[in-house]
Amino acid sequence: MFNERLALKMRLEQMKDAEEQLLSKFQLERDAIFNRLRELDSLSERETTATEKVHYIDSHTIDAPSNIIETAPKARKGRPSRRSKTTKMRESAIMILKEQDAPIRGSVLQKEIEERTGFRIANMTTFMNTIKKTDDNIMKLGRGLYYYQKSHLIRSNETRILG
Repeated sequence: MFNERLALKMRLEQMKDAEEQLLSKFQLERDAIFNRLRELDSLSERETTATEKVHYIDSHTIDAPSNIIETAPKARKGRPSRRSKTTKMRESAIMILKEQDAPIRGSVLQKEIEERTGFRIANMTTFMNTIKKTDDNIMKLGRGLYYYQKSHLIRSNETRILG
């Protein structure tokens, strides 16, 4: 006997199968797009280095007449920087701390980093803990106060090394 409950279960199975097929098609298409983007990036890098070499040779070996005016401006690609967002934020934080003569509050430091980089810091404590791992001169005084130790003393667990 065929009832509504059985029909609904069969329809759910059909939907599940169709959903899995659709997801696999999307994944294949996504992979193809990413591969093509990588190819285009590598081609544009090769073209950029080739045009830079040609420009270097042309400008250093051939003397152009002085009455010819260069009409075409240099073509500059609008490619984003290769440095990561966290690298930019880390460098900005270290520069801000180096500029300060006194310890700075974490909230003030966070606002300054966000203004300089344009990126938002979700968790300042975690961000500063990762920075402290990369630069031993960054110190935390108490609750939310950070400073950059400008002296040449580097603190380690047991000894101090004069540099």
